[in-house]
Amino acid sequence: MIDVQLFANLTSSVDPRRTQFEVDPRPGLTVREVAGQEGIAAADIQIILVNGRRADLDTVLTNGDRLGLFPAVGGG
Repeated sequence: MIDVQLFANLTSSVDPRRTQFEVDPRPGLTVREVAGQEGIAAADIQIILVNGRRADLDTVLTNGDRLGLFPAVGGG
């Protein structure tokens, strides 16, 4: 399984209670596909971490990966 965690306002794109879930791995599955399956627009994702390391939308995921998706965040 691939563990997925959504952060900040990405959770409002889907069910707000669904901040963490699992995805079945398959050959060639990318971050972009996982986001699309959850109804998250690629343009809304600013930071992608796979197993704690920076990744991009075309990163291929494998069984046991941990995926974190973050929107643009600001402060001031």
